[in-house]
Amino acid sequence: MSKTIVIDPVTRIEGHAKISVYLDDAGEVSDARFHVVEFRGFEKFCEGRPMFEMAGITAASVGSVPSVICWLPLKRGIKSWRYRFRLLEKNFAE
Repeated sequence: MSKTIVIDPVTRIEGHAKISVYLDDAGEVSDARFHVVEFRGFEKFCEGRPMFEMAGITAASVGSVPSVICWLPLKRGIKSWRYRFRLLEKNFAE
């Protein structure tokens, strides 16, 4: 008689996960599967948002990341803003 062992939830990753281990009639592992449901829509969710909100959104969505890393989206946004500002200056100078 085959048996299935399920470990649900697996809590040390981002997203929702479970492990299924399938045993054959002799009690040996015949198959093992790692199931992960991870939504990759974070980038779309952030489009059009003010850049000063990004640190808070990142911290709220990724709870296991140190707070220093949560400031990276803001830093990247400021760098992008400076680049666009330089392009505007260049266009006005021409």
